[in-house]
Amino acid sequence: YGVYQMSQDHVTNIASLPYGEIRPDGETTSLFRDYDGELRTLIAVRNEISDFTVYAVSSVWDIYGRVVIYGIICVLAFLFCMVLVYRLLTDLIRWQEKTNRELKEAADAVISAGKAKSSFLAQMSHEIRTPINAVLGMNEMILRESDDEGIKEYAANIQSAGKTLLSLINSILDFSKIEDGKMELVPVKYDVSSMINDLVNSISERAKNKGLDFVTDIDGTLPCMLFGDDVRIRQVIMNLLTNAVKYTEKGKVTLTISGKKTQDKMFLMYVSVRDTGIGIRREDREKLFESFARLNEERNRNIEGTGLGMSIVTRLLDIMGSSLQVESEYGQGSEFSFALLQEIMEEEPIGDFTERIRKSTDRNEDEKYLFAHGANILVVDDNDMNRKVAKSLMKRNGIVPDEASSGMEAIEKISMREYDIVFLDHMMPKMDGVETLKKLKEKDLIPQGCVIIALTANAVSGARDRYLESGFDDYLSKPIEVAQLERKLATWLPEGKVEWRTPGDGGKCITEKRKAENPQNKVSDRSNRLSEVKRDEFDDILEFTPDESDDIVEFAPDEIRENASEESLGMQDVLKDRLEGLGIDTEAAIHYCGEDSDFYKEVLTDYTKSWQEKIEELDGCLENADWHEFEVIIHALKSTSKTIGALELSRKAFSLEEAAEKKDEDSIRKNYPEFAREYRELAEAIKKILETERG
Repeated sequence: YGVYQMSQDHVTNIASLPYGEIRPDGETTSLFRDYDGELRTLIAVRNEISDFTVYAVSSVWDIYGRVVIYGIICVLAFLFCMVLVYRLLTDLIRWQEKTNRELKEAADAVISAGKAKSSFLAQMSHEIRTPINAVLGMNEMILRESDDEGIKEYAANIQSAGKTLLSLINSILDFSKIEDGKMELVPVKYDVSSMINDLVNSISERAKNKGLDFVTDIDGTLPCMLFGDDVRIRQVIMNLLTNAVKYTEKGKVTLTISGKKTQDKMFLMYVSVRDTGIGIRREDREKLFESFARLNEERNRNIEGTGLGMSIVTRLLDIMGSSLQVESEYGQGSEFSFALLQEIMEEEPIGDFTERIRKSTDRNEDEKYLFAHGANILVVDDNDMNRKVAKSLMKRNGIVPDEASSGMEAIEKISMREYDIVFLDHMMPKMDGVETLKKLKEKDLIPQGCVIIALTANAVSGARDRYLESGFDDYLSKPIEVAQLERKLATWLPEGKVEWRTPGDGGKCITEKRKAENPQNKVSDRSNRLSEVKRDEFDDILEFTPDESDDIVEFAPDEIRENASEESLGMQDVLKDRLEGLGIDTEAAIHYCGEDSDFYKEVLTDYTKSWQEKIEELDGCLENADWHEFEVIIHALKSTSKTIGALELSRKAFSLEEAAEKKDEDSIRKNYPEFAREYRELAEAIKKILETERG
C-alpha cells in the first residue's frame, strides 16, 4: 500500500492513529480519519504464527462511491417520475374538467332542447286544439239543427275526424306533461263497474264499425268500489283497446279484468287486452315503447296515430307502480297486460257485468234527463255558493229550489210550505243538520211524503248508516255530481211531477209521464223507495265554494246549451293553463260545476272574494280555542277548495278538520299557519289570473 511504506523520502508515523484500537478479528470494519485527513475504512486480522497484525485500509469513496452515485441517480429518477406523474395527473384532471364541462354543456343543451320540444308541443297542441274545439262546437250545431240528411252525413264525418284529431292532440299534451314531470295521480274512490262500462261503450262502436267482435271477460268477484286514479287507469286501458282495434283487421278484441285480494283492504287488479291482429315482429319490440315511433310503417302507413300511445301507457303505469307485459306472435295477434294494486273501499262484488251493461244501456237510451218543473225543493246550506251551485245544477231539470241559510230559517220555511225534498246540509254553525232535523221532528213540522236528504262532505266509513240512523231518508255527496242529483230526484220526487226529456228534442217530453200522483199512496210509495235507497251504495262526499252574489240565471227549458258559445262549452286554454300552473285540476272542477266553464269562473271569482273573511274567522276560532266552529269553517273550505280543483289544499283542510274534531290543538297550531298561507296565496293568484283574463 505504497503511502504507508517508509522510505528515505517518505516517513509515516501511525503511532498516534487509532490503528491499535481496531479489533483484529478480520470482521470488524471501522471508519476513521487517516493521517492525511481522509476518511477511510479499516479492517484488521492478527496472524497467530508471526504475531503480526495486518491492516487493510481503503478509501471510503472506493467502497461507497457507487452506492452514493446510484442512490443519487435513483433519487433523481424518482423525482423525475414524480414530476412526470404530477404533470400527467394535472393534464388528466384538466382534460377531465374540460370533458365534464363539455358534457354538462351538452346535457344542458339536450335538457333545454327537451324543454323547448315539450313547450313547443304543448303550445302548438293548445293552439291547434282551440280552433278544433270551435270547429267541433259549430259542427255540433249543424248536427242538431240541420234537417238535410246529406249535410248531416258530412257533419258526422267532420265530427269523427275532429274527434280523432283532438285525441291525437290530447296524447301529445299528456306526453308533454309526463316529460315535464307535471303528470300527477289523483286517487279517488271509484265505481269499478262504471269504469268498465265507460270503456266498453267507448270501444264497442269502433270495433263494430271494423267488423270486429268485442268480447269482455269480467270477473264477477271484482270489488264494486276501489281507491285509485281511475282517470289514468281508464286512459291506459283505453289506449290498449284503441291500439288493438286499430291494428286488427278481422277476428276479435278481448278485454279481461280479474284479480285477487292480496291483503287486508288491498286488491291486485289484473287487466289484459288481447287481439287477433297483425302482431309484433321480434326485432320491433324494442321500438314499441319509443316516443313518436311506429312499427312496421310500410304495412301500417294507412293507420292514423302519433306513436305516443304505448309510450304514455308505459309511463303512466310506471307512475302507478306497475309495468306493461307484452306477448305477441307476428301475424297472429298480441296480448298486453298489467297488474295494479288498488285499495278496496267496498268489497261487494260487481256480479254479472254483461247483465249490468245491458240494463245500463236500456236505462240510458236516448240520453234522457229528468224534468220536474212543478217540484218543490228546499236547499239548506250556510254557504251561499253551495246553494247557488245546487240551484244552477237543477236548471236543466226545470226546478227552481227555495233556499235557506241556517237551520232556523229552514224550520221557518218548512213550517210555511210543503216540500217534496229538503236537501239539508250537515255541517252548519249554531244548529247543524242533525239538530235541525231533530227540531223538525219534535215540532212535527215534516209533512207526509217530504224527504229529508243530508248534504255532507264526510266521506268516511259508516257515514251512510250514521245519517240514516239520525233520521235522514237519504244523503247526497258534495260537490254534487249531476248524475247523482238526478238519481235522487228520480227516486224521491212524486211520480206525477216527473217526466223524461231528451236534449236533442229541443226540450220536448219524449216519454210518458209517471202515473199521476195519488196523495193516498204517497206515504207508502215513499216507504218503498226508502227501502230501495237503503240498499243503494253511496258515493264520495264533496262540496262547493262560497259566494257573495245572489244572481241566479232562471231556468230556460228550450235553451239548454242549444245556443251555448264555444267558450261556455270549454275554458280558454290560456286560462286553463294558468290555473293548472297553480296546481288546480280544472277538469275535475268544471265537472263539479256541471260541465259549465262560465259558471266555474263565477265560482273562482267567489272563492277569491271570501278568503280574507274565512281566515279572520279561523284566526278568531284559534285564538278562542273554539274547535267546533273551527271544524265547521274548515269543513266548508275543504270542499270549496276541492270544487275549484285545489285538491292538495283540500286535503290539508281535511287534516285540519280531523284534528279539530279530535280537539288536537297541537296539530292545529302546527299545521294551520301553512294552510292559511297557501290559501291566501292561491286566492290572490287566482284573482290576478281572472283580472288578466278579463282585461
